[in-house]
Amino acid sequence: MPRRVPNITAAELRIMKVLWETGPGTVRQCLDVLSTEGGDAPAYTTVMTMMTQLAEKGALSVDRERQPFVYTPAIRRDRVLGQRLSQFLQTVFDGQAGDLVLRLVGEADLTDEDLRQIEAGIKARKQGESRSPSRRTESRRTPHGRGTRSD
Repeated sequence: MPRRVPNITAAELRIMKVLWETGPGTVRQCLDVLSTEGGDAPAYTTVMTMMTQLAEKGALSVDRERQPFVYTPAIRRDRVLGQRLSQFLQTVFDGQAGDLVLRLVGEADLTDEDLRQIEAGIKARKQGESRSPSRRTESRRTPHGRGTRSD
């Protein structure tokens, strides 16, 4: 498994999501799932090319002993999604996680269960920080309103 999460495009992420959900699969199996998602179904050769690129990036492993080749995720979903979230947070919200959460709570169609999970996550985070002050990261705003982080 690669140490760093490789840069995965939006189209490649669709393929990764299929394989995380269904498990190891061939190009055809992945294409069949993508075709049922709605929208434009990619061509077989497009999916094959992207899966090859994902393997070259270290995001997929390939069993070349089988015909057709079978692809397996080589990187965990939570690592990729964490990286994507960090990029989004930096790009869109200038690193201000609080702004992101407030926008989400204010504008997303959240269920009562979603809100309970958010509250539970906040509570767990606070309890974890109170037990381990060395893990705590302070956040401060610069004069331009952008946050900086210091450990």
